[in-house]
Amino acid sequence: MSEENNVVEEVEVTDAEPNEVSEQETVQENPVTDEVDPVEQAVQERLSKMKANMDRMSNERDEALKKAAEIEQKQKQDQMKRLEDEGKLQEVLEMKLAESEAKLKVFQEENTKLNRDSVVSNTLNQLDFRNDRSRQLAYRDIVEQLVQNEDGNWVHKSGTKIQDFVAAYSKDEDNSFLFRVKANSGAGTGQSSGTPQMETKKSLGEMTQQEVLALAAKGQIGSFSY
Repeated sequence: MSEENNVVEEVEVTDAEPNEVSEQETVQENPVTDEVDPVEQAVQERLSKMKANMDRMSNERDEALKKAAEIEQKQKQDQMKRLEDEGKLQEVLEMKLAESEAKLKVFQEENTKLNRDSVVSNTLNQLDFRNDRSRQLAYRDIVEQLVQNEDGNWVHKSGTKIQDFVAAYSKDEDNSFLFRVKANSGAGTGQSSGTPQMETKKSLGEMTQQEVLALAAKGQIGSFSY
């Protein structure tokens, strides 16, 4: 009986060995997770921090403006109520007329900004941003540098058209982290996202239109001679 037991035990041990090998092979076959690109991770962290700071400042500004407007409106309402109680209806009407004109001006300004935003958005749609977050950062950075000229059109503060300014902005090396990297198609055929190299001794008359636009975007036109 003891010999039979030994045979059974040996058979059971032998049967268990293939299962252990199979489990080991299964573990080894598990795919290795892809490593995170450190460059892409650094870019995303930079974008996240910039967006968080800009959102925080924007929220603080909006909240401060809202409170100031509420206080001003309360003061106006109290003043008009006092004038009505005193029977000074003409002054009340003048205050209401001034308030209506102020609201109309705000509506006009908002309409003008909407037109500006439409032009900027259409221009930015032609660029290849890394993601929506980088596009938002570029949008905010660009609109802050725009002003209205005498004709009421929105232009860069240097006088450059929005389309030309955005083109120079996208080629600035300082802004390259906002855009996707263009793949090279061969030696000497790669496209760089940076600004063209320029010699400081060049005059404006010797520069190409692209070089002049890049300088205008950086506010450096005044440092070069004709």
